[in-house]
Amino acid sequence: MKISFWSPVRNGAGVTTNMACISALSAIGKRGKSILLENHYSIRGLADILMEQEEKEFLREKGAYYDKTGLEYLLKKIYSGEVKGKEVREALTPLLFSSMNYLPQSRIVNKEVFDYEFNLVYKELFDALEEIADFVFVDTETNQNLSSHLILDAADLIVVNLTQNPEDLKFFFDNYESLEKKAVFLIGNYVPEFSWNLARLCKEFHISYSRVGVIPMNLELNTALAQGRLLNFLNLNFYMPSGKENGYFMRYAKRAEAMILRNINRT
Repeated sequence: MKISFWSPVRNGAGVTTNMACISALSAIGKRGKSILLENHYSIRGLADILMEQEEKEFLREKGAYYDKTGLEYLLKKIYSGEVKGKEVREALTPLLFSSMNYLPQSRIVNKEVFDYEFNLVYKELFDALEEIADFVFVDTETNQNLSSHLILDAADLIVVNLTQNPEDLKFFFDNYESLEKKAVFLIGNYVPEFSWNLARLCKEFHISYSRVGVIPMNLELNTALAQGRLLNFLNLNFYMPSGKENGYFMRYAKRAEAMILRNINRT
């Protein structure tokens, strides 16, 4: 199953964080094996929040900054017709005892070249990844460039990440009606005391509660993200959360993960 995490707004929705949380919770909960990738470079990417500094430095050294492993390398191998299951596995960085895998990319991404190469072999890429994983999670760039369009079209489910800003909400529902059919919604950095809370959002935009989840704002989570310890945070709090705030966060994050998996099964 291909699951695209995407947002119509550039800042505040927490697309990368939300995807990392949902995919990690599914792995810890033993829902199946997953692969994570992104079709863009950002200052705070998946590697920065999933791996601590020593692990990131080792990955960069081992992969020559991902030039001979990872996404770009895999795209070139697929285009040349040389890719095999073993090569796909070797391109991945295993996490959570290999139940979750990250497909890294170069720290220097030429967007035009990447879009061109991705366009040529994206079907073969997804086929190869789905052969070895139950879920392929894609952190999809907000700007709908060519590769973003292809990912959204190919996705079995689109997780639309929104904020509690009413202008952002109205912008999506006024301009992206075509995506709603296979979309579910995730509110990042959620604060229940804000006027645009979950109940109001569902009422105003006629969305079923079965298609909306939230990832609450959490100070300890933010610290873990900054230190590359997201997986540690989720592992430690999965069964016995430490403190009321973490208990609240885990309860709603787990509900969001369950909501997404339920909707995948309906597609």
